[in-house]
Amino acid sequence: MKSTAFNHTPPEDLTLQTLLKRSGSLFLESLSKANKFTNERFGSVVRDYVVCTHDLLVIPSLQRFMIEHNDVKEVLEIPADHMAILSKPQELCQCILEFASKHA
Repeated sequence: MKSTAFNHTPPEDLTLQTLLKRSGSLFLESLSKANKFTNERFGSVVRDYVVCTHDLLVIPSLQRFMIEHNDVKEVLEIPADHMAILSKPQELCQCILEFASKHA
């Protein structure tokens, strides 16, 4: 998993992530009772996407397939692995800020 998901993550960041991670929940029971997504609500959310060009789990061609089959407004690319927040945090932040400035 390490060589696939974190192939561009600095070793010290991977170690820190391993030490700090907490177990979570998928809230499956809550989701089963929640209202379903509708075009009026979920469909009104602007979708932007950051392609992680070094992702070995969700390879770029699959990312582009997902983009083509969803209503994505803008696409940016960064040379990040699957965990862009660890492998390219500054570049990911710039993408998010760019998206936010266009939708504010």
